[in-house]
Amino acid sequence: MAEAILAFRVSTYARNIYMTGTERLTAREHYGGIPENYRIPVLQFAAKNYYIDWLDHALDKGWITPQEYQETIAMKTAEDPQYRNTAS
Repeated sequence: MAEAILAFRVSTYARNIYMTGTERLTAREHYGGIPENYRIPVLQFAAKNYYIDWLDHALDKGWITPQEYQETIAMKTAEDPQYRNTAS
């Protein structure tokens, strides 16, 4: 039986990976990576809820790999947040 995907874990994993860099999508360095069954839901959550410049920042910091970045960007739609309005 497949394990249930819990929404609070998806959002927490996404925040920890893309916003703070305290976890990784896949195991590398001294990080174990998130459970495989959460990978796609976390990518989808990040694409739907995070601005591209936040994704760029996560890539620049090494929190996500170039492949993970491309996978996330590929899931973005026109309705998803693209870039923050920095005009004051």
